[in-house]
Amino acid sequence: MAVLIGMSNTVKGEKFELDRDETFVGRQNQNHISIDDSSISGRHCSVVREGRKFTLVDLGSTNGTRLNGARVTKAPLKPKDIIQVGSVELMFDGQDVEVVTVSSGTSKIEVTEEPAQIPDNFHAASPFGNRSDSRKPWVIASGVLLVLVVAALIFFVVRIY
Repeated sequence: MAVLIGMSNTVKGEKFELDRDETFVGRQNQNHISIDDSSISGRHCSVVREGRKFTLVDLGSTNGTRLNGARVTKAPLKPKDIIQVGSVELMFDGQDVEVVTVSSGTSKIEVTEEPAQIPDNFHAASPFGNRSDSRKPWVIASGVLLVLVVAALIFFVVRIY
């Protein structure tokens, strides 16, 4: 039986069986695999089964679907492939999976060539929140310390003469 295994975030270690002809993945509860993560679309992608062959299909998701790092719209799956939906990674695996060989003349992989767009609210996927600039307080403190050192030096030079 083919499965998706959670590799990151809240799904780490979970196994999702792909026992339907089409398994939907997304944030909504109506999906067969529902993942509560703000970087995942309501209905993000699906895994389509045809016999023992499996195909990953992006369903027009906001953050896109990636297969082994490449953004795809439709691609055949093979064991140990890493699927990224939003900021969540899942590994496709299975013992009885037939691997589709793609010849150089006819490609069945549809790769989206556009660069990935990171939406404004993508920082919500980070458990650390927004990144802030921590240099400003140090620059101010260093400037104040420098002024105090110069003032003390002037004071001692004036006192000596």
